[in-house]
This record gives sequence, structure tokens and C-alpha cells, in this order.
Amino acid sequence: MPVTRLKQCKVLANELWPVVRVGPNELSFATEDALKAIHNPPPGQPMFTKKGTIESLLASLIWSAPNLLSTHDKATHKRLRNALQPAFTAKALLEQEGISQYHIDKEVEKMLSVGSKDPKSVLNLSEEVAGMIWDIVGDLSFGEPLQRHQRDKYEHLKITYATGAPFLELCQFLTEIPIIGRLATLPIILTPFIYRKPRHFLLINKLKQWIDDHDGGRKDFLTAIMSARETANLTHEEMLSNAALFVMVGCDTTAATISALFYLLLKHPSSMARLTAELRTAFPRKGDVTATATLKLPYLGAVIQETLRLLPPINGRGSHRISPGALVDGIYVPAGVMVSADPWSIGRSPRYWAEPHAFRPERWVPGEQDEGPWRTDVRSAWRPFMVGPRVCIGREMALQSIRLMVSKTLVEMDLEMVNKDFVWERDAANDYVWYNFDILVKCKPRVRG
Repeated sequence: MPVTRLKQCKVLANELWPVVRVGPNELSFATEDALKAIHNPPPGQPMFTKKGTIESLLASLIWSAPNLLSTHDKATHKRLRNALQPAFTAKALLEQEGISQYHIDKEVEKMLSVGSKDPKSVLNLSEEVAGMIWDIVGDLSFGEPLQRHQRDKYEHLKITYATGAPFLELCQFLTEIPIIGRLATLPIILTPFIYRKPRHFLLINKLKQWIDDHDGGRKDFLTAIMSARETANLTHEEMLSNAALFVMVGCDTTAATISALFYLLLKHPSSMARLTAELRTAFPRKGDVTATATLKLPYLGAVIQETLRLLPPINGRGSHRISPGALVDGIYVPAGVMVSADPWSIGRSPRYWAEPHAFRPERWVPGEQDEGPWRTDVRSAWRPFMVGPRVCIGREMALQSIRLMVSKTLVEMDLEMVNKDFVWERDAANDYVWYNFDILVKCKPRVRG
């Protein structure tokens, strides 16, 4: 079978069995217990490691210094996470809200302007959102918005990686075959210039300038990180590596989730109408929207949770681990076997969800979640941000940006989907994250009575 279809075959198989052999030396699990066993084993149990996976090899080529994603050393990961955590506390997020608000307001005004001038104009909502998130995350990570030409370089890198994704999957498959496994990594090792480009789309000299010029008065990621720099012994290279990681991972995952959310709402008019009514009742205008206030809206939260259940931004790639020789959901997995348990399969498993493939935000609404077929849902299986010590450090920042963007957009305008024949699961592609999706819309400014 084509290697690019392995993911789809894995999903189908996992709907029938809790564990499937998807390669000569690889097992895919689709249970909540397996996810916990692999990524958050009990104290005293051996750890599953990334070392030995294609992801680990790529990380060593891409990054010039360890970051939260690339390192497989437990002590290094703990040191980095402790240093970076202050940037993502609840207090820090509230202090950073003004930066997000500024960029979101600017984007919403742009969309309103286009819709006002020509109601027939078509906007690529996905592209608009991606540019906005790029500005937010870059501003928070480096103390000022990154230039759009740097984003153009990054987009070129994404196209390069997307084109090479089938090749990487084939290499991953071949590494599991005895004798030829080691040879399978040679093409990657011998062409490192492709994978080292991310080191340079954000220049270390520029970062040093930002660090030297930063006075600590501005509330952003950099301020919080620099306050912990000395105690954590962070080097310039480590700061660059992690700041670039925040931009690359934070942009793609957050932008994809916002696009997926609008896609699902546009495909389900009754859900769109209910959310729009909730938002417009709470906020007369976009200037009234605050991060704290959006937390109090049950249907908004439900729509976000349901989007992340159906279309999690990280689709399993990158979550491979090597077994140390341990039990996974009651099954002994010998040392050296590659294992994974990804949120996509678990989020669509009938073991945990009634109507697993249907968009039903009501399953998350307090007072409604215990009614109807979803009263038997196992909500603890909702794990779009993974579990354990490597749970996504930026999850609350991402959720805050999603709540603000969705709220401000729907308070001020109505959206109409143009490319109605687009089906996300069929037409979008995924490797580590979603790509090749375009949500085309017409923006109609809200008519106030």
C-alpha cells in the first residue's frame, strides 16, 4: 500500500481493535490507557523514549540546540520546561492579552473592510488566520512582530517538508526492518541542508539583538523567559531554538484549529447560529470581548472541545516512542518496539464516544452532556494536547487566541462558505500537522437593529 495511506489504514483498524501492528516493528494503540502508559508511566516504571525514532534523527538535524520538542533527555527537558513555564502561567497570559487583542482586532477590521466594500469578495479565511497567528506568536516570542517575508520562507519550508513526507514515512517504515534499517536513514543524514533551514529563518544575531534591547517592561514570552534565564542556565542557542519552536509549532497548530472550527461551524448552520447568538448576547461589539469573559461562555468552550476531538492539530506523527520493555494497556511490548497512541484515533473511537464522527458540541455543554446518546461518553479520553511531562506547554495560550478570534469575528460579521464541496477529512493533508486546507468565505458585516 502507498506509505501515505498508512495513517488512514491505522485509523480504520483502530476503530475495531485496541492495538494494531502497522509495521515490522511498530504497534499503534487506540486507547486512553495506552496513551498514559506510553507518555506518562507511573513512578518507578521505565520511560518510553524518542531516541531511535525518525523524529529524533530529524530533530538532531533541524535544531542547533535542544528544545522542548527535540530533546529526549529527561533532565534537559525538565530544565527547559521549568525555565519556559513562567511565560505560560495564567497571570502571564492575562498580561499578554493586549498583544493578542491588537493583532486580532487588526485582522477582524481587515475582514470587515473587505466585506463592506464588496459583499461578493472572497477571502481565504485560513490564510488570513495563519498570518494573524504568525504575528501574534512572533510578537510574543521575540518582542516584536516578525516580518512577513520570514513567514514566506517558513511557508516554503513547509512545502518542502510536505513534499518529502511520503519519503520520510517510507524511511520510518524501512528502519523497522532488520539489516536494512540503519541504511534507511542514510538519505536523510546525507542531505542535512534541507532540514537545517529552520535554524536560519530566524537569525541568531537578530535574537541576540532582541535580548540585548529588551528592557523587561513589555509583557511577552521573552520577558518571562529572560527572568528565568540565569537560574536555568539557558544559552542563546537554547533560547533561539525554543523561540523558533514556539513560532513554528504554535502558528501551525493554532491556525489549523481556528480554520477547522470555522469549517465545522459553516458545515453545521444550527451550531453556528447557536454560537453566534451566545456571543452577540454576551458582547455587543468586539471591543467588549475579553479573554476572561470568553471563559464563561459554555457553548463556545463546547465548540472548541468538539473541534479538537474531531480534528486535533497534531495527528500522531511525532508521538512515536521506543518501548523499554513494558506493559501497554495490559499488553507486554518488548524492548525496542516502536509504539504510538495518537489523539485522532482515540478521539474518534466508539469505545469512548457516541456518534464518534459527528460534530456534536452539546456533548460538552454542562446540563446537556448527561442527556442524549453522549451521556456515556468517556470525556477523560479527550487528549488533544497529550499527557504527562510533555503535555503541550502552550495549550492555554492557544485556547485564549482561539476564543478571542472566534468571538470577535462572529460578533462583528456573518460568514458564508464559498468552497462548499471541500471536505476536511478527504481534502486536507496531514503529516505532523494539518496542511493543504483553504476555507474560502464571504464576510458580511453584522446588521445591528
